[in-house]
Amino acid sequence: MGRDNASVDDAVLAKPEDLRTVLPVPHSQEACAGAATAFVMRRIAYRAGAYAPGIQEFLFHDLSTRGAGRSIDTVSGWLRNNSASLHAMGYRLSGRPVLGEKTEAILGWVKEGKGHRGAVLATDYSRMHPTEELELEHAVGVTYDQIEPGAPEDLVMIDPWPGTKNGARDRASIPAHLDAAHRQRKYAAIILYWAGWS
Repeated sequence: MGRDNASVDDAVLAKPEDLRTVLPVPHSQEACAGAATAFVMRRIAYRAGAYAPGIQEFLFHDLSTRGAGRSIDTVSGWLRNNSASLHAMGYRLSGRPVLGEKTEAILGWVKEGKGHRGAVLATDYSRMHPTEELELEHAVGVTYDQIEPGAPEDLVMIDPWPGTKNGARDRASIPAHLDAAHRQRKYAAIILYWAGWS
């Protein structure tokens, strides 16, 4: 009987950084903006302690389809139509489109949120991936996370296309050419945040 008490005393308290979930980045050629938004929203909800895969995954999956996630504009419409449903499920996620806000200002705002904020930036695909020959409606997500397990948290760019094809990375540090690619799309973006972190 005394042995049982000893085993309780040997328990190690888990720290938040010990409990990490690596969320997959959805790869989509036709719905980059939606796939990036779905990832960033999942990541923000996870940081807020509210991410629990379930019925809301239906909504996030819908966002990763061409109809809802084709561009920053279609994602903005999806957010208007589905915010109430997310809030009813306990997801206090909010988002709004911004136009003309410089990349550096958005990155600073996301970083200040320490994981409770994110953004999706419309980008010029050929500037982001000069060796690719496709022309497509491209966007990347920006969140505060780890690029690799054990690495310090910092700004991370989420790139749904080409994903990991041909050695590309779907999670990376912010590249120097991001501003030029974002400027080419008139600095169109969506900012996302957990209520209370706007």
